[in-house]
Amino acid sequence: MSASDRTAYEKKLIMRNTVMTIVVIAFFTGIILLYYSMLINEKRSNIIKSGEMTAKESAEKIDQYLSTNIDSVDLAAYTLDEMITDHCSDDEMRDYIVELSTAVRSAVWENSTGLYGYINGKFISGTNWEPPEGYDATVRPWYIKPMEHPGEMTVLDPYHDIQSGHTMLALGKTLCDGVSVISVDVSLDRIQELAEDAVKNGDSDIEMVLNDKGVVIAHSDKSEIGKDYKEEKKTLGAEVIKRLDKTEEHSFEFSFKGARYIVYEAFLQNGWSCISVKDATTIFGSINWIFLITIAAVTAIVLIISIIMTRSNSYLQMSAKARASSDAKSAFLSQMSHEIRTPINAMLGMNEMILRESDDPAIRSYSEKARTAGRHLLDMVNDILDFSTSEDGGIDTGETDFETFFNEEVVVPEEYRGKFTAEDARILVVDDNAMNIVVFKSLVGPTRVNIDTAESGKEAIALTLDNKYDMIFLDHMMPEKDGIETLHEIRGDLGNPNQGTPAICLTANAISGAREQYLSAGFDDYLTKPVDPGRLEDLMLKYLADEKIRAGQESGEEGRKEEDENAPDDMPELESLVNAGVDTKKGLKNSGSKEAYLLLLKMFYETIDERTDELNGFCSEDDVKNYTIKIHALKSSARIIGAAGLGERAQKLENAGKAGDMDYIRRENDGFIEEFQALREPLSVLFASSYNKDDRPEADETVVKDMLGRLLQAAHDMDCDRLDDIILVLEDYRMPESYAGLYAKVKESVGRYDYKTLVALLSHEAEG
Repeated sequence: MSASDRTAYEKKLIMRNTVMTIVVIAFFTGIILLYYSMLINEKRSNIIKSGEMTAKESAEKIDQYLSTNIDSVDLAAYTLDEMITDHCSDDEMRDYIVELSTAVRSAVWENSTGLYGYINGKFISGTNWEPPEGYDATVRPWYIKPMEHPGEMTVLDPYHDIQSGHTMLALGKTLCDGVSVISVDVSLDRIQELAEDAVKNGDSDIEMVLNDKGVVIAHSDKSEIGKDYKEEKKTLGAEVIKRLDKTEEHSFEFSFKGARYIVYEAFLQNGWSCISVKDATTIFGSINWIFLITIAAVTAIVLIISIIMTRSNSYLQMSAKARASSDAKSAFLSQMSHEIRTPINAMLGMNEMILRESDDPAIRSYSEKARTAGRHLLDMVNDILDFSTSEDGGIDTGETDFETFFNEEVVVPEEYRGKFTAEDARILVVDDNAMNIVVFKSLVGPTRVNIDTAESGKEAIALTLDNKYDMIFLDHMMPEKDGIETLHEIRGDLGNPNQGTPAICLTANAISGAREQYLSAGFDDYLTKPVDPGRLEDLMLKYLADEKIRAGQESGEEGRKEEDENAPDDMPELESLVNAGVDTKKGLKNSGSKEAYLLLLKMFYETIDERTDELNGFCSEDDVKNYTIKIHALKSSARIIGAAGLGERAQKLENAGKAGDMDYIRRENDGFIEEFQALREPLSVLFASSYNKDDRPEADETVVKDMLGRLLQAAHDMDCDRLDDIILVLEDYRMPESYAGLYAKVKESVGRYDYKTLVALLSHEAEG
């Protein structure tokens, strides 16, 4: 290469270096600003919506409260106008005011002094209160203000009522003669209570009610009541009033003495305002912390790029004097690959920490976007670093494929695998297939985690509203409301305590792209069925809080010994299933223990006829939707017990159902049912004899009634563990003939955790 060519080549490299530096800095800067702006706007919007809801709700309640008393004054004024016109006596008008006052005080539970007024030159009280000597009604504010606004309903500023001892305000109105006034005192206790409740419930940090002059009618801080905020200087109340006067918007944001507030104002019918104030300092402070971390990471990247540029120029100078241009480029690119990918790794790693530690759905959503953008940046850097492949045939940088690295799951430390407990952790498992729930409980059992179960999306949503869970496992394909719809309803409900709980999709869908599908739907991760115990443990360790994870006491050798004891080779009773082509070793692994496997086999055996009838019925009715859901559940059950061939055949029927191919279903259904029914005989070897335990003692009817009552309570509580325990006790006895039929139905419903049917059966028995 000539000197001129080498110089041109070096200029080309320097230009590419400069362009790459600008692109990387611009990209990261844009991402940071967009990310921060979206996060701030989302938080601000949520706070404003919350403040709007609180202020409007308080305003509506106050309007309703005042309206009752305003109506009373209007009614009294209308009636007294007629009485004055008809020249009724003072005693008649007094009797009417006393009667109406009694009615008002019974209708409005808050403290009230009743109606009173100045009529025909005399003071009249609806409570027969006698004013002190020298009392002149015409100089009292309750008389003066209505006289200044004849015919209008007037509202006085709050005052302390000597008679009742409460803070009151007076509503008043003039009568037809132009000199008489009827009024009522309204207690502010209820309005004050509304302001205090808004803060106690966490809906607002400061709640206040102001009249049209800026005077505090009610306040979550009682010491503020009666203050005139328009006359105050350099107080939070004065700042709120000043900004209310300057804007026509219902909401605004401002800073005061180092704190950041967001305000929402709702108007009342009488010109008052109900104002909710939220202290957003902490909320925005946490976002600023994330922003600063991100800025620090980007600064590190820029510094590293600057170092790279310096080194690259050094390499180029060396190449001009002592090396060929290809050697210089190779050295530069090797260094560039390491130096650029290292800060990207750090950037994405910190973002992963945000994803794992933040429960805020908005922050998690933005972090997901940042992760995607970071991966795109990695692709772009790879493309830039590989620009020389056309000249040199490619350069081996010796680096790991980082995109693959970021898609890998968390590696569980060996000291934890199979030997940890989840202290005080509570999880919810949702699956319409009872066998799947049994498997899950068996696999999770050693961790001592508390498990709630549900067999439908509707049931799951009800549980999430009443309980806070550490993790939720949601089956995808369920009738009526599937897993994705259920998740969206939980995530979309601001009042649901599990709005940010990690959610794992349970699915038999292991095809390419499934992970992206479930993550984009809002799930944090997914778990394929049959459930792999190691993968399940990985997810629990990944998403449960560190303080709830404890290393177990069981050694590896003891764990292996337990597995050996449960090996199918030591279970000769399973020989009939092995001969029928069932992989019992696989079934045992899927189930988690010998006891759980035998229970699952029994459940499978006892539901053969029921499932056959369902599939044949949906097939004959061309009900492709329900056929697909049922065949999906049967596929999962078959794979769990190790009947892989039957599971594969069910998979093909499920695929046909999803494609709407009823012709295929009609052709293949009979053959599938025949293979399904063929498992009856080998399973009967295990369980048929257990139905004739005539040697068991017969249970006393009183005991049976008591146990059925306990089953009913457990079904109401959806406590599957208690249901199983009660059935185990009852299985030691032979049912009296009068209860045999009911017990068979009850046991079948318990096996499916069909709480609705259980409650119906047992409630009918209890009523009988």
